Formats: sequence, structure tokens, C-alpha cells
Amino acid sequence: MKGKDSAKPAKKEFKLPETYVLIAMMLIVMAILTYIIPAGTYDMYKDEATGRQLVDATSFHFIDRSPVTPLQLLMAFYTGLNKNYSTIFFVMLVGGYFKIVNETGAITNGLSLAIGKMKDKALFAIPLVMVSFAFLGATGVLINPVVAFIPIGLVVAQQMKMDRIAAMGIVYLGCFSGWCTSFMAASSVQLAQQIAEIPVMSGVGLRFIVTSIIVAITIVYVMRYCKKIQTDRTKSILYGTADEGFGELDQVEFNHTFGGKDILILVLVFGSLVLYVWGAVVKGWGQEYMVAFLMASAIASGFIAGMSADDISRSFMKGCREMAYGAILIGFASAIAVLLTDGNIIHTIIYAASLPLKAMPKTIAAVFMFYINLVFNFFVSSASGQAAIVMPIMTPLADVVGLTRQVAVLAYQYGDGLSNTIIPTSGVLMAALGVAGVPFSKWLKFQVPLFLMWTAVCTVVMIVAVMIGYH
Repeated sequence: MKGKDSAKPAKKEFKLPETYVLIAMMLIVMAILTYIIPAGTYDMYKDEATGRQLVDATSFHFIDRSPVTPLQLLMAFYTGLNKNYSTIFFVMLVGGYFKIVNETGAITNGLSLAIGKMKDKALFAIPLVMVSFAFLGATGVLINPVVAFIPIGLVVAQQMKMDRIAAMGIVYLGCFSGWCTSFMAASSVQLAQQIAEIPVMSGVGLRFIVTSIIVAITIVYVMRYCKKIQTDRTKSILYGTADEGFGELDQVEFNHTFGGKDILILVLVFGSLVLYVWGAVVKGWGQEYMVAFLMASAIASGFIAGMSADDISRSFMKGCREMAYGAILIGFASAIAVLLTDGNIIHTIIYAASLPLKAMPKTIAAVFMFYINLVFNFFVSSASGQAAIVMPIMTPLADVVGLTRQVAVLAYQYGDGLSNTIIPTSGVLMAALGVAGVPFSKWLKFQVPLFLMWTAVCTVVMIVAVMIGYH
């Protein structure tokens, strides 16, 4: 028998389950709900102008229950993957091609040179680096890999007498200010538009303006903090803590050469992306054009950098493997919509959600849809995974409430993007903070005010989008 003085077992800290486990739990809950929620449906009709199937908002009626069976639950995983195979392949291919480009070293050399030149320079050099990171974030090139640039940001912060949070601001926020409201990211904007059955890359004008505003606000915010702590070290959020200094920071050498090959590679890759954006907007090009252009520019870049055909092939497969987690998640998350549809409760849920939203002005309803996605992102922080879950519901909900589907995509995109910079379930954020040596609580103190500014801007954008009939 244990004595009274026996040490009590340490309490286990609560940890949110892994995303795939969360999806599985949600699927089981959805299957159970098909036995509880009454089945119902809306009548659908074809919009002659666009050819899309739309919901008749006045036609909801209840029908006989058709709860899903355990076998249907198990089959839903395969069905979700099968329904989204083209999107899954697209995400993996794009990841593979970007990996080739990343391993040429052209992007790393260019950014390292720019950051190296910034050492000991005036603060005005910071916006140039942040804009570079923002563009790479907005195009979807540098999301997960941004963690690799944190050590370089730390050296810059050390040289310029700033702190670790400043390093995170310059590198991480530079990238994510572009990603959060991206005008073209494949795994968020384009995926959501595809699910919503609206032209891919449509509405790019407003998105580009919003991205520019968010990036500008972020640069000013980071610049003010950097200038403040350069002037007075006691203003640092980390002042007086064990994380204030840089400790035994590994020396990062800024001796990367940036030559003609690197310039040619960057022109090829980003030129192909610009060409695709132009073609998507002007010519109505689909995602197959983006894949084709990236394939050509990535392979050419590999050969220009001196990579062999085998090296290019290995880099491509490595990139595909790195994207497999998110790509397969798209199919598994889609299984939720499969169950809700098979159980005939998805329209009942939409009808119930539409009742309070229809009682609101459309502008307020759109804002509520945005805020709901902000909260939901805590549980599913993957952009592609969240799109697969929420867009099958948000799309018809927008039809019922009287909002355009483009507005529904905005609500998803901003809800998914902004909160990735403050939620502990974001793997990229936590990895970046770990490398930077910044406690999560201190990061929140720095980032929450900026997050609220971003949210305020996007709230206004949602209202404006409704008022102008954004489509």
C-alpha cells in the first residue's frame, strides 16, 4: 500500500487531438446526428446565366429520415477522396513543383542576400524584406518553409539591436500578412472557389487590394515596434525575462551568392505565376494552366541550377510527400459533407443556420459567417481541410441568405487565414515560435492587437463586398 507521502501522479495537460483524429471524431458525431436531426431538403434550380445549380431559398421541406449506416460511415472516407481527386492531385503537384524551385536555392539566396544587406542598416530596409516575404506568402510559395528563415531573422534582429519578437515580425508576419488574405493561394482561395463552383481566380481585384492593405498595416506595426525597442530596450515585450537576450545564437553567414542563374529562375517561376493570374482573369484559364506553367518553370529552373534529372525527380517526390498530409486531409474532411448529404440533414442545418442570418441585414450576416470561420479555424487550422469542411455548407447557405458565393469564399478565407497567427493549433506558428525562442504568451501580447486590426479591416471588407455585390 502506498503511503500518504507518495507523490501524486502529475496531471496531464489537455492537448487538442491531431487533425485527422478530430476529423474522425467529427464524422462519428455527424453520423449520430443523422439519427437525431430531422431530414430535410431544398429544391434546386439551374441559373441560366451561370449554369450553376442554386438553392431555392423558399422551398425547404422535411422528408423521411435516412440515417447513415456504419458501413456508409466507413465508405465516406473513400467517397470524399474520390470526389476530390482532382483537387488532391493539384495540391500535391503544386507542392512538388515548388519544392524543386525551393531546392534550387534561388529564393533562399535572394532573401538571404536581402536580409544580409539589411544588417546594420536603417529601419527603412525592413519593409523591402517584408514585402518580399509577403509576396511569397500570397502566392503560396513560402508557408511552411518560412520556419527555415527564422534563424536569419534572429541574426538580423541581433545586429540591429532588436529582439526575438522583432525577428518573428519581420519574417513570419511578413509571410503571413500576404498569406492571410491571399489573392491567389491554391490551397485556400482557389480550392474554396472550386468547391463553391465559381470561376477560379475570379474577384482577384478586391483580394489584391485587401492583401496590399493588410501587408501595409503589418509593416507599419512591426516598424513601430522595432523603432520603439531600438530607442528603449525596456519597451521590449521580452524585457526582464529569460528570453530577452539571444544566448548562444548560431552564427548565420550571409555569404549566399545571388547570380544570373538565380535571377533567371525567379523570373521564370514568378513570371509563370503572373502569366497564370493574367490568363485566369482575362482568358478564364483553369488550374490546369497553373500546373502546366509551374511544371515547365520548375523543371527548367532545376536544370538551370545544375540539378540532374534524378535530383529534380527526387525533389518533386519530396514535395509531393510533404503536401500529402494536407492533400489527403481534403478528402477526409470532405467525408463530413458526404455524411450530411447521405443523411439528408445538410439542408436542415443550412435552414436552421439561415433563420437568424436571414433576420439580419445581409452585411451583418456576412460578417457573422466570417466570425464563425475565425472560431472554427482553432479546431481545423489547415486551409484546405477547413475549405473542404465549411464550403459545402457555406455555399448553399449564402444562396439561401441572399449573399453571393464569392462573399462566402471571403468569409472562409479570412476566417481561416487571420487566426493562424494566434492559435496554438497552428503547427507553423508553434514551430516558428520554437525556433525563435519566443514564448506563446509573449507572442500573443504582441500579435493580438495586430490581429484585431486585421479583423477590423476584413470586417469592413465583408460589408463592402456585400454592398457592391462582389462576385
